[in-house]
Amino acid sequence: MQKKKTTTVVGVLVLILITIFALVLWQGSGKKSDKKSNQLTIVTSTNVYAELAKTVAGSHADVSAVITKQSVSPEDYEPTNSVAKKISKADIVFGNGLGYDAWLKKLAKTSNTTQVLYTGDDILHAKAGSNPHLWNNPDNMIQAAQGLADVLSQKDPKHKADYQANAKAYAAKLKPVTEKIATLKAAVAGKEVMETEPVYEYMLEALGANIVGGDFAESIEEGNDPSPAVLTDIQSKIKNHELAFLVYNTQTTGGTVDKIVKLAKDNNIPIVKVTETSPENVSYVNWKLSELNQIQKIVDKNK
Repeated sequence: MQKKKTTTVVGVLVLILITIFALVLWQGSGKKSDKKSNQLTIVTSTNVYAELAKTVAGSHADVSAVITKQSVSPEDYEPTNSVAKKISKADIVFGNGLGYDAWLKKLAKTSNTTQVLYTGDDILHAKAGSNPHLWNNPDNMIQAAQGLADVLSQKDPKHKADYQANAKAYAAKLKPVTEKIATLKAAVAGKEVMETEPVYEYMLEALGANIVGGDFAESIEEGNDPSPAVLTDIQSKIKNHELAFLVYNTQTTGGTVDKIVKLAKDNNIPIVKVTETSPENVSYVNWKLSELNQIQKIVDKNK
């Protein structure tokens, strides 16, 4: 009698467990199918492009960035297996291009459905070998937003009006930066400036500055020592106070760069500190304004 009772209890418990397990599976599959049918998935190379994509896609896409930390260089990044799987399952992978985040395209090739969209190659149609630091001109970012909106409109025509409106909203969001550039341009245009590395070139061009010392900056970016002739020319410009200011990429230090920065300080050449990658948890607008405000202080001081 006791044995029969125990068997009955065990049977009931097993039945309950099977029912619970079935419910969990049903709920999980339901959530998965809802997400797949209602949302596109966008994976971006960096947080800068993720911020842009979130604004343009709004609630119609799940957006995430592969690189979110300032300490990680997109050019040297080595994707993990989990990142590779994530990219292969995305509807769109969105990045900078021009070789800056080439791994994004390589990983996307493992999928027949993932679309690769590069700002430099596909939207701006920039030439191969062009400076890849496109985000330092807000006009490039505005065009990138419109390009992404157009692609999303094709993939999801039902929400086309939202994507197009969101792209315009992104452009409006960048107005503090574009207006600051317009204000500074009158004072900076034509002035000789130099970079320790060519990461800020597009912004300086937008300001109308005359960029000198290109050979020096290129050598540093490539990890080489500038030639004695190039170094002598830069030192001469600094000592003769020919530079309006020096743009210093604080993410590249040591050796020749430190010596040039020290020489500039010793000769009272103003220094504008910039970073190649975005600080964590800082919006694109605040990041660019923090750099432009340094130039504003230099301009105000020289009035």
